Amino acid sequence: MTYFFGVVDTKYGPCDIGVDNTKGDSSMMSELPRISAGGAADVVGIGYQGFRSYLKRGLLGRVGMLPGFHRAGAHTSDDPTPRSGWMMFGFADLCLMRIAKLLMDNGFTFESASSVVSNHKLWHRMAHDDEPVDRFLLIWPPYGDHIIFDPEDMQHFPARIAEAQAQGVFTLLNLGDIQRYVLEAMATKSGAEAALATK
Repeated sequence: MTYFFGVVDTKYGPCDIGVDNTKGDSSMMSELPRISAGGAADVVGIGYQGFRSYLKRGLLGRVGMLPGFHRAGAHTSDDPTPRSGWMMFGFADLCLMRIAKLLMDNGFTFESASSVVSNHKLWHRMAHDDEPVDRFLLIWPPYGDHIIFDPEDMQHFPARIAEAQAQGVFTLLNLGDIQRYVLEAMATKSGAEAALATK
């Protein structure tokens, strides 16, 4: 059985403690090093100021994070933009930010794209995959309604595509391709950051 707990460090982001107690190891992609905000902006495909602006506007919200701890009787609202002060970013966050960027490039508003990627189930899949998985994200207007097709759900895929085609407009993303893109970009950025650190 796998247990996941997210601990939030306000400067460096969540610390994943996702260890499978039966095997004693964690997934390959969860072991990837975190990269700096500048590197993350490059991986996502936007400028640094645009990246920070997205975070300040609440991209991803509190996805992948536990609710805050509060003393009894205290005001219990949690910061809706916790990532705005983070300095380091991990694989799952970068995948979701890349999806949001692709959606906005294709006409989605910030709010619509953010509502699609601010999804705990989607974040959990990205955070706990051992390797890129060819699952599909089908999105249709006007509200950004979406379905995630995991490999075991593909028998339903043709019927849902036919329904989406009947509506006329839909967006289909292969999330495995996004994971592969982010892995490659992170490897490039991590190598460049390591080289700079040794100088």
